[in-house]
Amino acid sequence: MAQTQGVGLTYRYLRVGIISMVLALFAALALQISADRASAGPGEEWWLASISTYFYTPVQNVLVGVTVVVGLCLIAIKGRDGGEDVLLNVAGMMAFLTGVVPTPLRPDACAGEPYCLEVPERVANNVGALLIAGLAVLVLATWPRRGDLVHRDGWDLWGTWAIWVAVAGSHLAWPAAFLGWAHYVGAVLLFLCLIAVAWVNGRDAAVTSGPDERTRGLSTGSYRRTYRIIAAAMLAVLAAGLVAHFGFQASGRLLPPQALFTVEALLLLLFAVFWVLQTIEFWEIGLPAKARGR
Repeated sequence: MAQTQGVGLTYRYLRVGIISMVLALFAALALQISADRASAGPGEEWWLASISTYFYTPVQNVLVGVTVVVGLCLIAIKGRDGGEDVLLNVAGMMAFLTGVVPTPLRPDACAGEPYCLEVPERVANNVGALLIAGLAVLVLATWPRRGDLVHRDGWDLWGTWAIWVAVAGSHLAWPAAFLGWAHYVGAVLLFLCLIAVAWVNGRDAAVTSGPDERTRGLSTGSYRRTYRIIAAAMLAVLAAGLVAHFGFQASGRLLPPQALFTVEALLLLLFAVFWVLQTIEFWEIGLPAKARGR
């Protein structure tokens, strides 16, 4: 039981760290929106079209910092053996990508603004640094399991290496195109992984492994139902956002103002609710039973 308590404390800090980072991002956005509204003249825009676009405002440091910290925490937290652990790792990698590669803007959209200068150079530097660090981590993670590479058990290693190669290859071979689509692809994959993680949690009834372990808050059944509802809601919001984006694009029309901001905010809010509930559920045991013993 003492070992379980130690594990619970470690993962408790990681989970609380993710919650605090999401809260910090919402706070930074609220402060910036309030400041922009107060300083905007008649007819001037004071609320940007998406959360991602706030990369080009004073929110930039918090936005990048939050995505990097959350990505690191997602990778550090163990998921259930196999699928969930891979989903958390991929989500962490995509969080890094969406943080350091901003949503693209027209060249004249923020001319003269300090937060818009030298974006290609910064992306090349930051993505290059993450790829080098990621390569070192992958080598360290693969070496003890190198024997798994020739067996079915190594599918997660092959998948992770494939993602690294895809990002590195596209970044080096097509840097201009990479700037244009990497943020969007990373964001969609990030939320798809988080949706799948919520769904996995909604299907696992064997969270504890013995009579000495207990979860907090709701009953196991209530947690499972709530996680499935959150996963379904996140998927519906993401699907609606994608359909609206491509539908308006195909028709040659612009999305309604702040439509993308609303989609992103709802996804982040639903993720935050899921993570708060999971933090309470695993407050003492740290990890579900299927994520331990590896």
